[in-house]
Amino acid sequence: MRRWTLVVLVAAAALLTGCSGGSTDVTIPDSAVGKQLSWYMDAVNRTPVGDDELAQHLSADFLKEIPPKKFNDTAATLAGLKLDELSDVKQTSLVGVTSIPGQSYKTEISVDADGKINYLLLSPM
Repeated sequence: MRRWTLVVLVAAAALLTGCSGGSTDVTIPDSAVGKQLSWYMDAVNRTPVGDDELAQHLSADFLKEIPPKKFNDTAATLAGLKLDELSDVKQTSLVGVTSIPGQSYKTEISVDADGKINYLLLSPM
């Protein structure tokens, strides 16, 4: 079954109340998906990310659904993103909770056989 890439963010996320204040003691796994999660959490703090860099980290299918401008516009709303917990850790996928001040997100990420992000979903909690 094909999973469609989707990044869902609510424009009014800042108005919603959620948990905040990420924990600094959550260890991101040393795996392809862990490295991509680390990259993403850094990338949201330095938008706009260039097309060449995005192509190094995001699968072609992902970029078809979420073009660079949309990726950067969304990522810019997540500056300061912190990892609060990981609840499901697999070799090619992770599920956990991330947050920015005032909003927490259920965060799901997976990578393809090339180690590029092919699925990324941040759902407001």
